[in-house]
Amino acid sequence: MNGVAGLELRDRAFRFVSERGSATDAEVLAHVYGGSIPSALRAKLAEPLLADPRLELRPDGTWTVRMAVQARGFTALAIAPTGPTPRRARLVRIVALHLNAGEVVERFDVTLNPGARVPRYALDRVGLESESLRDLPPFTEVVDDLERFLGSRPVLAQDAGLTWDYLAAEARRQGRILVQPDLIDFNDLATERLPLKGKPSLSVVAAQLGIGSVHVAHVDEEARLLGVIGARLLAAGAPDGVRTTTAALRRSATAQALPEQPGVYVMRGGDQSPLYVGKARRLRSRLEAYVHRPVGATRRLEGLVASVQVVDATECETDLEALILEDREIRRLQPRFNTVRQQRAPRVWIKWPSQRTSARGRPLALPRLELSTGPAAGDGEFIGPFRNEALANAARQLAREVFLLDSLRRANPSGYLMRLAEAWRFLGGERGTAEMLAREKSVGLLRKVLAFEPAALLLPADPAQARYAVARPSPEGIEGFLLDHARLCAWTRLQDDDLFTFARRLLEPAEPRTTPDDAGVVLRWFGAQRPPARLICLSDDRRAAVDAIEAAVVELLAGET
Repeated sequence: MNGVAGLELRDRAFRFVSERGSATDAEVLAHVYGGSIPSALRAKLAEPLLADPRLELRPDGTWTVRMAVQARGFTALAIAPTGPTPRRARLVRIVALHLNAGEVVERFDVTLNPGARVPRYALDRVGLESESLRDLPPFTEVVDDLERFLGSRPVLAQDAGLTWDYLAAEARRQGRILVQPDLIDFNDLATERLPLKGKPSLSVVAAQLGIGSVHVAHVDEEARLLGVIGARLLAAGAPDGVRTTTAALRRSATAQALPEQPGVYVMRGGDQSPLYVGKARRLRSRLEAYVHRPVGATRRLEGLVASVQVVDATECETDLEALILEDREIRRLQPRFNTVRQQRAPRVWIKWPSQRTSARGRPLALPRLELSTGPAAGDGEFIGPFRNEALANAARQLAREVFLLDSLRRANPSGYLMRLAEAWRFLGGERGTAEMLAREKSVGLLRKVLAFEPAALLLPADPAQARYAVARPSPEGIEGFLLDHARLCAWTRLQDDDLFTFARRLLEPAEPRTTPDDAGVVLRWFGAQRPPARLICLSDDRRAAVDAIEAAVVELLAGET
C-alpha cells in the first residue's frame, strides 16, 4: 500500500510503538487496522509497516523503534523554500555539510525545480532567476542521495524543527518517510552558550566570535557559517538537542484567548524579559499566524518562537493607536528581537535646490531632484505634498528615467541643467517634452508618462501643517479619524447611517490622543491609507468641514452598494 494511506498507517504504527517501547505483531496490526487480524493475513498487512525506516520487526515477532547507529560529527543544514509553511511550500535549494572535528568531510548541495512559483526573496537566497530552474531535477530525483548523506548524524540548523519539516514534507509527497535525526537548534544553542544581547542571528553570532561572513542570506553561506560556528559551540560539550517544552506561540490556546481587535502584544521569555513587541489590526489572527506560520522561515526572527513563554496583549480602539503604542513600547522596553526604528516625518515633497556657489560666486555641485519634508526644510522649489513618500519617490524616479538626468549630470552638465528644468515642468504637469522623449525609448516608458497625473497624486495641504479627516470602511462599518497637525484628535464609527452625528463627533473639541513625538508614526499611517479610504482636508469653517465629511461618507456608502 503506497501513497497517503500507506503513510498514515506507518505513522499510526510508529506512534503506537513509540509509546509502548515495544509491541507484538498482533498488537501493532490490531491497533493500525482497528481490530483483530487473522494469522493468515498478518504477513500481507505488515508489508507497509516493514517499509517504514523508523520501525524494526525483530525475529521474535515484536516491533520496536529502530535505534540509530552512533555517528561521528554533525550536519549543518540550510534550505531555501518557496514559502513559510512546509505543507504548502516547495524546496528550491538544499545545502548540507558533514563536519567532523571542525572539518568539512563531505558536502551535499543541490538546486531544485520546485514545480511551483518561486517568490523573489527565495530566488535571491539561491542567486538564480526562475527561468534557470526549469531544467533542474525535482526533489524526487535527489531524495535517495539526500537520505544517504544525512545518515544518522545530528542536524544543526536555524529553527531546526521547522527546517526538518520542509524536508519531511517533500519526502512525504513522494510517499517516503525520512527518519528524523537528533535536531540541534542553532538559535537555542547560541543563546545558551553565548552572552548575547540581541537576537541570535547568524551574522550577530559570527561577529561576536570574530568569524567573517559575506551574503549571509545566501543558502551556501548560511550552511558554511552554521558549520563553522556550530563546530566551535559544540566543542564545549554534547548538544542538548531540541527543547521539548511547548512554547507559548506553539499553543493555539495562546491566540484563542485574545480578541479580534486592534492591539499590541509583548512576547516574554521564561524570566519575563521582553523579547518582541508587535502590533495587529486583529490580535487573535496575528497570534494564530505565529502558530501556523513560523517566523523562522523568513530568517529575520530566528529563535523567537521557541523562546516565548508568555504573551501579554493590550487592546486598542484603532490600528493607528496600536501603531503608536507599539512604537512607544519598543522604545520603553528595548526588546532584543526588535529593531528600534528612528521615526521621522515622511519626505512627501520633491525639491529642486537653488544653485549653490562658492565665496567667489562659482557654481558648486549641480542641483538635483531630492525628496524633502517640505518648504520648511530649506531653500529651493518644491512640488508636493504627495499622498505618501512612495508616490513622491516614484514620480522623481520617472523624471530621472525619462530625461536621463543621472547620465547627463556626469557627462554633460549644461545639457543636464536644461533637462532638469524640463523634468521639473513635467512634474508640475507639462507632459509634451516627456511624451516625445518616452516615445523614442519604449512603449512601457510612454505608458508611464501618459499615466502620470500629478493632481491625483498630490494632497491639497501638508498633513503635518493642516487638519484632515480620514474616512474608511472597516469590518464593523465606516470609521473616521481626525488628524490635526499630525496628531490624532478623534475617532468614531458611523451608526445608523447618521452622517451628521458622525461628522459632529469627529469635529468636537477634544484633547489630542497623541503627542508631537508621535507625529512620524501618525504621518506614515496617514500615507499608508489606500482607496477606498478618503483623505479630507478640512477648512476652518465648521459647516464646510461637516459637509466635506458627509460627502466623503456618502461616496463610501455608494461604493458598498
